[in-house]
Amino acid sequence: MEKKLRVMIKFFLDINAKKTDIFLKKYLSRQKNQGLIPAMKYGSLAGGKKIRSSIIIGAGKLFNIKANKLLNICAAVECIHSYSLIHDDLPCMDNDRIRRGKLATHVKFGESTAILAGNSLLTLAFEMIVDSSYKIENKAKIELVKILALCSGHTGIAGGQYLYLSFEKKKKNFLDILDMQRKKTGKLFNFCCLAPGVIAKKNIRELKSLSKLGEDIGLLFQLADDFIDFKGSKKLAGKSTKKDQKKGKSTLVSLIGYDKAYYFASKLKKKILSKLKKHGKKANDLINTVEFILERNF
Repeated sequence: MEKKLRVMIKFFLDINAKKTDIFLKKYLSRQKNQGLIPAMKYGSLAGGKKIRSSIIIGAGKLFNIKANKLLNICAAVECIHSYSLIHDDLPCMDNDRIRRGKLATHVKFGESTAILAGNSLLTLAFEMIVDSSYKIENKAKIELVKILALCSGHTGIAGGQYLYLSFEKKKKNFLDILDMQRKKTGKLFNFCCLAPGVIAKKNIRELKSLSKLGEDIGLLFQLADDFIDFKGSKKLAGKSTKKDQKKGKSTLVSLIGYDKAYYFASKLKKKILSKLKKHGKKANDLINTVEFILERNF
């Protein structure tokens, strides 16, 4: 990717991240119970690429939906994502002390507070979608809450993390690993592409297509994460690297090697871009974000 395009994409991502952070900070500041707020802010703000928010905003452009109409969705997804990271870092799970270039939430605030802060971010996400000040149709809100719940619980993130932990030090096949990664990471990206389609009242066929597109983008994102862990820099990544191999994690890299896994990811990226190009110029931001996902080093 040429330098000029890389700078342009980073600018787009940074603007979306800032919009989401501002919205989330204001929303958290309005909460009445202040006890867990510092840990919730720490775990969700000040850091992170907010790629999921950019996917939502980019998908919104396919249907001429402005970013401001999607910020509740963006913030809700970032709450879900942040909750999953706070819990993933716990000693009983991945046992990571560094996240986004700083101490993990449980190291900073203690394990019990981190668990409760993660739980609170999870439930806050649904509050953001059904908030009376969020002016979309109630029918869309109900559908979004249902889909986000399915993407976050045992059929999505939580179920994927369970498989990720249970696969440790076990020889799993190609399809098992893909299924785990689609749940662990892909399902929330599924929601990111699907949500603007729900708001735009797209038909079932179009919504299924958006779901599949999002899940493929999420899988690509997870593969890129695996590549960063395998050969990336701890300083650039803002978290520990080279831990998958040490812990015996089941990844495509561990199964078929870096080169073959990267080839698979490149083919997946081409497949995603081919689908997006059918939307013409409206897909430019999504296309650029997908290009960035595989080439990123953090």
